[in-house]
Amino acid sequence: MKPLKYFLSLIPVTALLFFTSCSVEPETVRIMSYNIRLSLVDDGEHNWDIRKPASVEMVKKLQPDVFGVQEPVWEQIHYLLDSLPAYAKLGVAREDGDSLGEFSAVFYLKDKFEVLREGNFWLSETPDVPSFGWDAACKRIVTWGAFKNKETGSTFYLFNTHFDHIGKIARRESARLLIDRIREITVDAPVIFITADFNATIDDPLFEPVKAHFLDARQVAPVTDTLTTYNGWGTYDGAPIDHIFYRGAKALSYRTVTDDFGVPYVSDHYPVLAVFEYE
Repeated sequence: MKPLKYFLSLIPVTALLFFTSCSVEPETVRIMSYNIRLSLVDDGEHNWDIRKPASVEMVKKLQPDVFGVQEPVWEQIHYLLDSLPAYAKLGVAREDGDSLGEFSAVFYLKDKFEVLREGNFWLSETPDVPSFGWDAACKRIVTWGAFKNKETGSTFYLFNTHFDHIGKIARRESARLLIDRIREITVDAPVIFITADFNATIDDPLFEPVKAHFLDARQVAPVTDTLTTYNGWGTYDGAPIDHIFYRGAKALSYRTVTDDFGVPYVSDHYPVLAVFEYE
């Protein structure tokens, strides 16, 4: 019969094996932000009817798990849903809270994720109704969702928006409101992503409240770039204004998508794609 101290000596080893076998493998998620350029304007050789097959091809090749789009109107939303049957969408239009005007919609792989919660709010002093904020030239909206991986049970939030291109006060106050609302909605949620056309470069003071709570995937990812995101159909090469922020995850890679998908430009903005790992 073996002495008691022999069995006691096995306890640490047994415990180690137990916790090792039960440890959760990190999983990855591919997050994309894409200012698609609305279809209601005459862009000549860059019209939406010419670009739309390339936009679908891009999504199919990049295979984002979740992506936020800025500027699409109702017909573009429907085209994406019809052409990308693996995805469903969240969001309403900013003019009336239904279908009028531009969306800041969120698309997600519907067989992979369950939507636990979702919502919209406007970047204004009256965020719960369609409204202009401060000195903004346009109504601006945020669409968000809480997603659960159907296989693993892991969860995360994603917020998608498009800041005003004119109002300096509006951009500054929008950043504050965005962070305040995220804190209210998510409470202690560990993993959160923000995708947006902020219409501002990362050195703008408006990002101070964002940087206080979130990391910039472009700056943190070990594989990254600093390419422009707004291209102006090839006429602009300044600092990027589209960004992906996150917390509770590890950024593995970030890139500005400048690939050829059959047309010179899928939009007057390049999409940005980041890959994250989280437990």
